[in-house]
Amino acid sequence: MIVKIKHSLIIFERPSEWEEISARLVKDYGPSILISWKCKRELGFTVRHHQGLQPYDTSGSHRHDKGSEYVNLKGRYYYSPEVHLDFYSEAAQSFFVLKYLNLDG
Repeated sequence: MIVKIKHSLIIFERPSEWEEISARLVKDYGPSILISWKCKRELGFTVRHHQGLQPYDTSGSHRHDKGSEYVNLKGRYYYSPEVHLDFYSEAAQSFFVLKYLNLDG
């Protein structure tokens, strides 16, 4: 699981991982938990879909789209979909991490 935990913020770099957790939330709280104001009231966070910048893999040269010439992608970035959870209290964030995230250290 690729998750970044910051102060009042959890970032899922793979939206599919958030989808698995949101399915567990629906199972535990019912489908209305995904309504933003209810999620904020009951669980203490809101969900935000975001486009984050990710660096290209610079392990080697890559082919350009239009031909066989190689381009250096070092220092270049692309947009990648992410899901951000914005928490309103440390207690709500701690509860979510302990209950829904299986972090292996």
